[in-house]
Amino acid sequence: MGGRYARRALSSSIASLIIASCVPSHRMTPELVPGRSCPDSADAWYFPEEASDNRVLEAWCASVGPPVLVLRPSGAFPDLEPGADLTAWSWNVAAGAGDLRRFLQLEVGLRCAGPQSVLEPGAGHFALLVQEAFRRSSEVPEAADPSVIPRAVAEEGRPGGRPDIVEVAERCGLALVYVAAARNGGGSDGGMREDRGVAILSTLPLSDVWFIELPYEAARRVAVAATVRDAAGRGVRLVNVHFTSAPPPARMLVTGNGSRLRQSLAVADALALVEETGRSAGSEDDGGLTTLLAGDFNTWSDSETALIHLRERFPDSPPALDLSTRGAFPTDHILVREGPAGAPEALDASYARVEERHNSDHHGIRLGVRFPR
Repeated sequence: MGGRYARRALSSSIASLIIASCVPSHRMTPELVPGRSCPDSADAWYFPEEASDNRVLEAWCASVGPPVLVLRPSGAFPDLEPGADLTAWSWNVAAGAGDLRRFLQLEVGLRCAGPQSVLEPGAGHFALLVQEAFRRSSEVPEAADPSVIPRAVAEEGRPGGRPDIVEVAERCGLALVYVAAARNGGGSDGGMREDRGVAILSTLPLSDVWFIELPYEAARRVAVAATVRDAAGRGVRLVNVHFTSAPPPARMLVTGNGSRLRQSLAVADALALVEETGRSAGSEDDGGLTTLLAGDFNTWSDSETALIHLRERFPDSPPALDLSTRGAFPTDHILVREGPAGAPEALDASYARVEERHNSDHHGIRLGVRFPR
């Protein structure tokens, strides 16, 4: 088994080098590159170095609203004590088609009641990494360039209302970080427009927030990272990603069908920059963090080169679920790189798929993490 994986990893590394030598650079930088004015934010961002990426990403960025940061939960949640567990969940909600409140109640064990929100008996602290979260707001600008407004994601058969990610966080008393990657259609309702991207919801305070604008492949994608800590200050860094699905044929000619590989290399490069430069707040103990990389990787198999490459960077990941999470494909994953001795540890036996899709086109997944005593 080990030999087969080693051979596969070696083949993947060779393929990575070949593709990387032929496609635009995946390298990232913490500096806003020349010609970019968006995002206009003091938050920590990482950008592609490649000029061709930035020419396109500027227009996409200008079409969405600013990030939302609500770093402290308003619900009645206790501190996470040393020795306790945190459950990390990841779910693509198809821009509001997935019933987030029902998911939180039935799967996570959260009773949503604003500031009186509480965890049900037996339920523990959690962080939910959401892909295709959407936000409805007058802060989403009207975009002049129709080429950067993708069609709205449909919500076929969505029962009841369709609260956006900010409303869900408020109703459920959760901390929230949300960053939009693109508009969700060009419609406007009374000056309210929609954008969509990734979010982290948590019963614990969120800190050390930063964003990764991925190299352009068919559409703009942005990853978000934040850290949760127990009462003793030990932390887990959560990185939420949503890689491209199927780039157009013209793009495949440029990248050699290496779009997801290029984006995965960019995420790894940005993480290395964070660890080398300590750019994020609270960086004095970043080396002791356990890092979870989770989200919708849009992978077609567990043998895809991008996924194998990331598993090399996240060697403490649980074994693959060997289950489909969207249609027939294993698109969603949680990968782990544990910190040094005394850092939180992943509970491999807890890694599982959520069987009900709750009206999304994806199954959610979950993984437990145990903090040391």
